[in-house]
Amino acid sequence: MDNFKAHEGHDTFAFNALFLFRNARGKTKLKVYIETYGCWLNKADSQVVESMLKRGGHEVTNDLEEADAVVVNTCAVRAETERKIARRLEKLEEWRRHRANRKLVVIGCLARARPAFIASTSPSASILGPNAIHLILRALHERVVDVGSDRRSVFELPTYNGSSKRLVIPVAVGCLGSCSYCIMPISRGRLSSCQPQRILRLFVDAISKGAKEVYLVAQDLASYGLDIGTSFPELLRALLECKGDYMIRLGMMEPSTLSAMARELIEFYFDDRVYKYLHLPMQSGSDRILHLMNRKYTSSSFVDLVNFFRSKVDLFLATDVIVGFPTETEEDFEQTCRVLEKIAPDKVHVARYALRPFTKAASMPQLSDHVKKERSRVLDELVKELTLKRNLRYVGKEVEVLLTDVAPKEGLLGRMPDYRPVVVKCDRDMLWKKVTVVIEEAKPHVLLGRMA
Repeated sequence: MDNFKAHEGHDTFAFNALFLFRNARGKTKLKVYIETYGCWLNKADSQVVESMLKRGGHEVTNDLEEADAVVVNTCAVRAETERKIARRLEKLEEWRRHRANRKLVVIGCLARARPAFIASTSPSASILGPNAIHLILRALHERVVDVGSDRRSVFELPTYNGSSKRLVIPVAVGCLGSCSYCIMPISRGRLSSCQPQRILRLFVDAISKGAKEVYLVAQDLASYGLDIGTSFPELLRALLECKGDYMIRLGMMEPSTLSAMARELIEFYFDDRVYKYLHLPMQSGSDRILHLMNRKYTSSSFVDLVNFFRSKVDLFLATDVIVGFPTETEEDFEQTCRVLEKIAPDKVHVARYALRPFTKAASMPQLSDHVKKERSRVLDELVKELTLKRNLRYVGKEVEVLLTDVAPKEGLLGRMPDYRPVVVKCDRDMLWKKVTVVIEEAKPHVLLGRMA
């Protein structure tokens, strides 16, 4: 991590209480614009920040030009994203200079991993690591630089107000792993799970207020609770005791932690309120590369885990693959392709390896950009073939779909019971209704259908 001293100041809760008091009297109300980069855990953190801002008497706006302050929630996973964020921060510095009282707060993973880099790009900005977002109210009123500890000591949850039918709950942050390519152990820190009673209270409250879809997210959902004497299956069992018409989507789970609880967890997939969806990152099909990545499993054990779940439930399998990892040979790459063909995934995120600072892989012999680009192209083509083949099974069939979002072009986007995306020709007033749909066309990443 950059050599940058964390802010050490007054008590967090005293400051937050002070600003709550001031805002309640209408003296320091600000309009705040929030911009988020990265994963669902980052999106959940932004929801937490929004809830804290509203409780503090501030207003969240979607209009940058009317904003008094901007909060940028950053991602540190990819070098390309880091460059994009840097360009954005430069523009926001110009935006801030046009009105002296405007505030800029940079939070999230990049803020913790590269605080000096953030400070050089945005000298006036407050900087909060992901485990220091509870300082957001103070950061709007004075410049605060606190990259946080490697564990979330104050675990804030979002507040559900019914404005959306979807709720994202960050049940844990940090992880137990130490992958050689990953900067997350630095930016997110060690595993820190939220107490199950707090998650349950939020969940029950949201369902009672009309929430229809709940995302449970973490860096590794399967590791939830291992630091506080409980487990993810125990949490899920408690949540499903709540009666109601809702769907739960489980977030990413690491193969090494999921394996130990696979037989216990599979039982929950038989509940109609749980999407038959499994996000299991593979990263490579080469055992040699997996060892260099410090992934703690083999390609065969990964295939066995997928086969176990698929033998019980016809589920939607999402996975992730890194191409061009240091020293990856053509044979290593071909092994990855063969494993993908074996598991027949429904969705694959293909990423070219990008060197991240402070990681072990950064000191390994690197491959050329040309090789990484070509392998990415080959894998993208293979993925299109595999995912299209999976989707073609549904053409001509009637399926149940929960309509959850407005589609990019026309109609609504919905989800089948396995979370498979379907674009349906229908009016917007059908949003958040369950309908029967006839599938007319299959594409690699989506199905197209009409109301039955």
